[in-house]
Amino acid sequence: MKVGLIFDQDVEDALAQACGDFNWKREYAIALIVREWLEESGYLPIHVPDESSNTEDTTE
Repeated sequence: MKVGLIFDQDVEDALAQACGDFNWKREYAIALIVREWLEESGYLPIHVPDESSNTEDTTE
């Protein structure tokens, strides 16, 4: 189930800019930001992507 997230306008603007700069989908960017914060804060183990796989979809 997908749930729409609504942020303050400054966050929406920054998110849109980052998505444009990196050619990411909004959902991908949010998931990446949350994962990185959880890892850096010690709530998740550090995830090391397998460099031999090319399964990451970052396009619109």
